[in-house]
Amino acid sequence: MRKRPVLIVGLAVVTAAIAASAAFAGPTVVGKDGNTQSIDSLITPKKLSKTTLSPATLEVTTKTTNPNAAGTVPSPAVRAVIDFDKSVKLFTKGVPTCNPAKLQNTSTALAEQECGKAKIGSGTATALLPVGTQVFPVNQTVTVFNGVPKGNTPVVILHTYGTTPIQTTFVLIGTVTNFNKEGYGPRLDLEIPLIAGGTGALTGVKAKIAKKYTYKGKKQSYVSAKCASGKFKTRGAFTFKDGEVLTAFSTQSCKKK
Repeated sequence: MRKRPVLIVGLAVVTAAIAASAAFAGPTVVGKDGNTQSIDSLITPKKLSKTTLSPATLEVTTKTTNPNAAGTVPSPAVRAVIDFDKSVKLFTKGVPTCNPAKLQNTSTALAEQECGKAKIGSGTATALLPVGTQVFPVNQTVTVFNGVPKGNTPVVILHTYGTTPIQTTFVLIGTVTNFNKEGYGPRLDLEIPLIAGGTGALTGVKAKIAKKYTYKGKKQSYVSAKCASGKFKTRGAFTFKDGEVLTAFSTQSCKKK
């Protein structure tokens, strides 16, 4: 029987890393330990009102590598704090919620069967997992769900599932707050437990949030945005097991209607 390791990431919100698209790739930051970190975000549509929020989608991609550690695992991230532009807003009222306990040890199909109404997005993920004396890349499917709020704080759940080389299910739980400083608005704060005692690492998560629904008779969008300044900026601060902190930035242009 194949083993199915489960990682549950608890926190007090989304994202850690995958291969970035060159179309909106941010600069890569290099740490003293050889780890590299990048973050990218893409808001669509790119043509938006300057003053009025409009329905939008948000895609976030982060990537962690260590070219100096070929054949091994980079120092794993234990926390990721991601700030999005102040012109991006999240609206979660009326979205069905999912209890993350229902997602443990589940495939993508079973996760959607349990919490399909709470689905708000999807994507891909990668991890490095040691098996015996070898390190294997694990490619996974990501499904994003709206979680049960913690008080008045929205919760986001990322369910990842893969079958090669072994079946793996990771469940990441995050909360979203409003940072509202330095030109940033929504903040995603992730506490990331160690995988396989710290010998493995989550190296990629790419998630696209695109949820439109009706609440109290009005059409709503989980993500909305406006092009107030002609650009959107994103910042991600990643803390690693060895204590190093790398902060990466990316900027995307937008067009004003």
